[in-house]
Order: sequence, then C-alpha cells, then structure tokens
Amino acid sequence: MRPGRSLLLCAWMLAPGAALAHVGTLNAIYETQAPPAPVRVIIRPPGVVPGLAEIDVRVLTNGVQRVTVLPVHWRAGLAGAPPPDVAVPVKGEPNLYHAELWLMARGAYSVHVTVETSHGTNTVIVPVNSLATSRLPMPGVLGGVLIALGSLLFLLAITIVGAAVRDGVVAPGHSPTVRQLWTGRAAVGSAAVLLALALSGGRAWWNASDRDYRLNRMHRPVQCSAAVRVDGAQRLLQLTVQTNDTRLNWPGLVPDHGKLMHVFLVREPDMDVLAHIHPARHGRWDFEAALPPLPAGSYRVYADVTHETGFSQTLTAPVAVPPAPTGSPPGPGRLEPDPDDSWFTGRPAAGAKTCELGDGLRMEWESPGPLVAARETTLTFRVLEPAGQPARLEPYMSMLGHAAVRRDDGAVFMHLHPAGSASVAAQQVFQIRSGERPPKRITPEMLEKLCQLPSGDLSSHPLSFPYEFPKPGRYRLWVQVKTNGRVRTGVFDTEVAARPER
Repeated sequence: MRPGRSLLLCAWMLAPGAALAHVGTLNAIYETQAPPAPVRVIIRPPGVVPGLAEIDVRVLTNGVQRVTVLPVHWRAGLAGAPPPDVAVPVKGEPNLYHAELWLMARGAYSVHVTVETSHGTNTVIVPVNSLATSRLPMPGVLGGVLIALGSLLFLLAITIVGAAVRDGVVAPGHSPTVRQLWTGRAAVGSAAVLLALALSGGRAWWNASDRDYRLNRMHRPVQCSAAVRVDGAQRLLQLTVQTNDTRLNWPGLVPDHGKLMHVFLVREPDMDVLAHIHPARHGRWDFEAALPPLPAGSYRVYADVTHETGFSQTLTAPVAVPPAPTGSPPGPGRLEPDPDDSWFTGRPAAGAKTCELGDGLRMEWESPGPLVAARETTLTFRVLEPAGQPARLEPYMSMLGHAAVRRDDGAVFMHLHPAGSASVAAQQVFQIRSGERPPKRITPEMLEKLCQLPSGDLSSHPLSFPYEFPKPGRYRLWVQVKTNGRVRTGVFDTEVAARPER
C-alpha cells in the first residue's frame, strides 16, 4: 500500500459484519465516518453481465481533490485489475461524485474507492455481487428500425449479386442477352436462398445463445429447505442446501464475528414475529438451531452466508413452526441456543414513530421525511431512558445495532448495520486477498485480527443506518439494540413512494 493511504474496513467505532442480506436488490451501501475522509458509497450493479455499474460516492467532508474507483474481481486480484476511473462531480450536489464501471464477469467484486482531500487520503473497499439477473428487452421502435434496415440490406445484397452476374460479362455499350438476363435472375434467387439460410442459421445461433444465457448464466437463487423437528420439549430448525449443481461449486464459508450463518425468521403474512438466530453447522450442507419460544405459524427464513471468495448471499425458504411441545426435556445431546439469539413478538402502532422497549426504555425514529424508492436516505433512531436521556447501548455482536427491513409482500428483505448493507465479512476477505501474498484459505483468526470491539461510552453515538429502498410499497422495520445485557427490538411501519419519473 502506498504511503499516506489507509485501507478502512472496520466501520468507525463499530465493526458491523453480518453477511449481506439482499432480497429484491443487489445494491451495496457502505458508510464510514472515519477521518480524514468520511464517505458514503452506493453501488448499483447492472442486471446483465458484462454491464455498467453505477457508483455514487458522497464525501462527508470538504476539501475534496479527487475521487477514483477501481473494480477488482476476486479471481483477478489487484494485479489483474484495470486502471482506476476518476469519478466526476454531480452538478448541483456538493461533494457527490459519480462513476460508471464495467463489471465484466460474474461473481464477487471489490470496488476500491479512493478519496483524496486536503486533509488526507483514504481508500475503502466495498464488496458487491456481479450477477446476471435480467435480459435486456428490445425496444419496439428500435426493433422496427432494425427490421427495416435489415430488409433493405437483404434486397440490396441480392440485387448486387444479380447485377454482378448479369452485367459483369457484358461489353461496354452492349445490352445483356436473354440468357444473361435469366442467369442474373437465377443468381438473385440463389442469393436470396443462401442469405435466407444464413439468416435462419444466425437466428438459431441467437436463440441458442439466449437459451444458454437464461439457463446457465442468469443467476438462480440457491435452493434450500427448512423444517422444524421436535426433540422432547425442544424445537429444532434444520436448514439444508439442496441445489446439486450449486454443491459442486459451493465455496467454503467464512465466519462473521464467529457465526457461519445469520438467520432471520419472519411470520407471514402479518409480520408480527421476528427471530434472529445463529445455526450451528452439521455436515457440509446442513445447519441446525434451537428455536426460541416463538408462536406457531408459517414463517419465511432468510439465511445470510459469506463465502471465501467474498461472495455473500441470502438463502430463503418457507417453514412451518409447530406449537411449542410439552414433552420431556431432551437428554444430554440437547442443542443449546446461541447466546446471541434474539426474538420479538408484536406489531407497531399505526403511524407511530415511538416504540416501547420495556423497563421504561423507548426507541424514537427520527423520520427523514417522505421516503422515496431508489433515493438514498439515513434511518436514524434514538434509545432513551425513562427520564429522556440517551440510553447507553452495548455492542450486540460487535455492532451498535441491527436493522431488518422487509416489504409486506416479501419482495424485499434487507439486513442493515450502521455501516450499511455491504458485507464487512466480505470486506475483510478482500483486504486479506489484496495483500502481496494472499493465502489460499481464509481462517477465522485472519478475520478476527481486522476488527476490534468498540470501547468507551456509546450512549452519545446516534444509531443510524444508510439505506436506499429499492422499490415502493409498505415496509416494516425491526431495529435491535442491546442495553443492560438484554437485546431489545423496536418495530416501525413506513410507506415508500415511487420515484417520480424524470
């Protein structure tokens, strides 16, 4: 690393690190308040690969001199990366810079964002997944224009062939004979047949390429199954990765502050129950966790994992939770719940911006005003003591807080931290791999060295989450904090409007 540059992978004061939880969007958001150049980075990857990713860098200080962005594929590394691109200022938006980068391959990328200011220079790594999730449609007008031009070229081509055969052997000043006329007509017919066959072959090739893209290149979510089995008085959640072709290319997992998997359960359709649990691994494809005392019902499972490649993903599956058993306690083989498991039952009051947390504590949502889809915002919350002073928050799995965001129809689910939605576990992987001699395997010890627990009085720190709602609709937000050794959850509802068309 060049002198004067620091690679900032741990968020300021806290080190959020759960795996990226993306359902309904691939956008990555990362924010750090670390001096000398605090920044917020939003990466919107393309829906096709290769494709152009849009990158917005908002520098949260003055004196900006230059902002550069560099995409690095996990296989190529820094040695195989192109030169960085310079981000350009956005007119009318102070300290906002924009760039477009080509993501040429599928898989995990790290985008190195370097901000040069009069106060110093910082480089941050923002991981993002490059996946083909859509096919670009042909606009009707463009299709009509291309058909017209193609028809004209077809007619011109066969006309040129006919003229060449008919007139190519005619002496200057003479007219073609009847035989030459018929030979020219035969040449036009033969050329038309040959060109038609060529066009038919091209169409077959195009359809085959499109079919290969749809079946083999477009991203398909990893299939998994979820079930609950009863063992005495204990209910056990079992998750199994199912897709056979995925198993052949399933890179190893890396722990995120000691957890290989972070699972959220949301009861459907009312979204009145949330559980945040951490299964243990039993075999390569199986995970199991003891369920907390959740009410029975139909649930949706969201399981976050991060791979050694830096690729992070969310596995989803429905699961039916039976009523709590009344049998005898399990024997010595009882599966103990993870000490960081938490759960919540309840609904927010309609339109409420305050939520009671128990023991006189309350959480207030400082609403940023009307929320609009595809527009960056900051979700800010305060936890207050009964007398109104800020409560002292304790680290909950190395973080000041967690937030789960879900649209009412399940089309969007996001697991947020104070540093955004970007996976810090993936950031740690990319930092390790960006060294001069990257290791072949990532070990838990390597990840633990990169981040430290927060220290000092945390009551004065605001609890905020940078975010960008990907779609309009009605959302529910669960915000988890830890005070006095207990995890507490605030819950809020909000409406997100559609972005006005330009």
